[in-house]
Amino acid sequence: MNNAPVLSIVIANYNYGRFLEEAIQSVIAQNMGDKVELIICDAASTDNSVEIIKKYANGLPPNISYTDWINSSNHNSQTPPLITWWCSEKDGGQSEAFNKGFSHASGRFLTWLNADDVLMPGTLKAFEDAVVKNPDCEWFVGGVMWLDKDLRIIKCGRGRPFSKLRASAGVINVWGPSSFFSRELYERAGRVDERFIYTMDTDLWRRFHYKCGAIYIPFCDYAWGLRLHEDAKMSGHNFASSPQSDPNHPKWKQLRKENELMASYHMSLPSMSLLRRIRSMSITEVIRAKIDTFRFQGRKYLEYFC
Repeated sequence: MNNAPVLSIVIANYNYGRFLEEAIQSVIAQNMGDKVELIICDAASTDNSVEIIKKYANGLPPNISYTDWINSSNHNSQTPPLITWWCSEKDGGQSEAFNKGFSHASGRFLTWLNADDVLMPGTLKAFEDAVVKNPDCEWFVGGVMWLDKDLRIIKCGRGRPFSKLRASAGVINVWGPSSFFSRELYERAGRVDERFIYTMDTDLWRRFHYKCGAIYIPFCDYAWGLRLHEDAKMSGHNFASSPQSDPNHPKWKQLRKENELMASYHMSLPSMSLLRRIRSMSITEVIRAKIDTFRFQGRKYLEYFC
């Protein structure tokens, strides 16, 4: 494409049809036009996920690229669809889906959005402005709001400046998919390691910094809304009704395996003393996030942006 988008967003989905539409709508609400493309890798869902994807694919058939579609006789619009590529097929898990999705991306920058989460209003415009102001930066990071299943605010965590002191002890202050990174950085770091099921993001951020020397720039207070619910892959164990709350659940064995794998990948990093942690904290952002939590806890996240 001559007019490649600034950002490509990949959603990996499996049977999250009850959440997927809100995730897609949160991207549409950014009003960024063809500066953003959305790629959805569905793992052969058996619920209504494919129906929802088709609804927003603007007639784009599965497994057909944007370029093929735009040149076909089936295309009758001058504006590219939001979803430029999608598939519904079995895969090896979320990490594989991310790599597959990014292989079909055409943006200079990449990120992902979990199918049960949402992008915060204004995130992509703030990201675009940050790229213009910092043309040499390859890594931008925002904050996160932890939300309940009805998208009500539980807790806030503002985006924080990079801390070399914390990084020296293995602490990279990045929350999940609030990280926006260049395609070149993603490739240099070695892409998403598909051996990781739960902590692929932590491993990737560490490789960005320790392998590639990248330092992120925070670009907005809140970029990502993380929905907590009993079926969530990472947070489900917080609910007594979830099978993940059982200490014998396979999740915990896999997490131990991933921790060992990550330790073998990265240099041996010393733990931080309490004093060093305090010195490395962005006190202002921590306090502001606590104030935001106090003011908006229990309210729908959109109320924060009104």
